[in-house]
Amino acid sequence: MKLLIYTGLVLIIIISLTGMNVVRVLHKEKPVDENRTVYVEKTESGFQLIRNGEPFHIQGAGGDSHFKELAEIGGNTIRVFNSSDLKAKLDEAHNYGLAVIVDIYIPPYSTSYNLYADEDENVLLKQDVRDLVYQYKDHPALLIWNLGNELNYPLVFRKNDFIRTFNELVSIIQEVDPDHPVSTSIIGAGRKTMSSIYIHSPDLDIVSFNTFGNTKFVNSHLAQVSLLFGSRPYLFSELGPDGPWEIQTTSWGAPIEPVSSIKSDSYKSRSGMFLGNEDSASLGTLFFYWGTKLERTHTWFSLFRDGEKSESINAIKSLWSESNITPQMSDMKYMTVNSKRAYENIIFVPGELSQAEIVFDNNYSDSLRIDWEIYPEAWFSDRDEIVVSNYKPIDTFNSFDKNETTFRAPLKEGPYRIFAYIYNHDGTYATTNTPFYVLNNQ
Repeated sequence: MKLLIYTGLVLIIIISLTGMNVVRVLHKEKPVDENRTVYVEKTESGFQLIRNGEPFHIQGAGGDSHFKELAEIGGNTIRVFNSSDLKAKLDEAHNYGLAVIVDIYIPPYSTSYNLYADEDENVLLKQDVRDLVYQYKDHPALLIWNLGNELNYPLVFRKNDFIRTFNELVSIIQEVDPDHPVSTSIIGAGRKTMSSIYIHSPDLDIVSFNTFGNTKFVNSHLAQVSLLFGSRPYLFSELGPDGPWEIQTTSWGAPIEPVSSIKSDSYKSRSGMFLGNEDSASLGTLFFYWGTKLERTHTWFSLFRDGEKSESINAIKSLWSESNITPQMSDMKYMTVNSKRAYENIIFVPGELSQAEIVFDNNYSDSLRIDWEIYPEAWFSDRDEIVVSNYKPIDTFNSFDKNETTFRAPLKEGPYRIFAYIYNHDGTYATTNTPFYVLNNQ
């Protein structure tokens, strides 16, 4: 309670310094035009997204592929992260009955390189956004425009160049396309960022959260900010397992990826935190990542591999089906390398012969298939040009026997990972990997 009161007092001070009217911030609501294709409706229990005259609760994922598979497990929405080939993506989504949240790219805000201080750049940006919205505003699959992703919305007392331009872009989208709401995605549900958006960008229809390990803070942060601003509609634009940035690492800084069963459980438990909330302002959830993505590893967030489905998809499917039973993929627990776990900092000399083993809760089943790979550590997975050229498997395996393999450490010094993919009879797979370091002592 003391924290709630303290947060409210701080926010009141912020508003006082901005010279804004508290009542206006608290109670500003737009009149609802029920003739709009998509809009947010205020209800007695929270907020409801209305699409084509009917309530629409978002259950989907973010990605640019596998639309058919998303629809087959009960998804109704796909978030596409860029506007390249947008017409084809919208058409394919519509073909499978999926609504589309379209990201509109705008440069992230930075005090060291503030592009928004350049009026010529702002003019070009506004025209690009206007043209994009005008071109696709009437597509039947369109659901929401998402203006920017993780923009580092500034925490300032008074509007700066970025905020003024951002608000002008919101107004442009709403003017060109009054039939679809406008959102923006922020990291987590940070109280300061939400407060700054609510103060400085009150015309934004929805705020969207990209949450992973920090999902556990969302409810408390929303409650604190709502004390001053009231309840606002939101959605989870990305929801997934703990990310590489929020997890235990080895002594050389390699994050230790959870086995896929743990990640699978997190999809269900984190989504379940917001199900059945009678006073919810949530418009729905998008899981991350619907496709194949290299983010520190190629298995951390990817839900597909060579066209086959991760066991996490079973967990997501169970959330959207009448049955709440998740089919068990396997009894795989973890991997050991020379009888050591990943957190024990496994270090080899070049060429050292070693053994990796998949440990199961029960005995290994001969019906399972295990594939093995070794990759160099993807230190620069946020830089595509480096990833494409460097992230390739290294074949130093000697032998394979059921749930074990022997391999030699690569000859080049540096960090690596050994990956295992455990497939059951229908092609669904589980994953685990162990980082290790090759150190040349000579």
